[in-house]
Amino acid sequence: MRVIVILVLGAMCAACTDTGRAFPLDDASLTAGVPTFAFVRQGLGRGPVTVTMPDGEVLNGEYQVTNNDSVGVAFASGHMATAIASGSGRPVAVSATGPRGTILTCDGMLDIGGHGTLVCQTNRGTRYRVMV
Repeated sequence: MRVIVILVLGAMCAACTDTGRAFPLDDASLTAGVPTFAFVRQGLGRGPVTVTMPDGEVLNGEYQVTNNDSVGVAFASGHMATAIASGSGRPVAVSATGPRGTILTCDGMLDIGGHGTLVCQTNRGTRYRVMV
């Protein structure tokens, strides 16, 4: 019974929506206003993102999380040794576009729990730090 409850709760949160808090990084971005970010966690390291710009344009795109893992293999005297290492941060990239031609790209790092920070910029010259 306990296993079923855990599986059901995990499935319910597998598509949870998270928001990001954006902070302008320069005067032009402060003047333009602050966008809102919504991420849908799907448990696969990638998923949809929706960004609502201050002027109302809605950008749709995707985020992609990659693991910071490495594998090492060594051979000596007929023996083999293998090492696997995993970093504490996971790189994430975001790309979203809007119907009026706005393009937003972000790069950053997330921890294992999915929390972290991104630096985002648009092709219109605005830049933001986003806390997820």
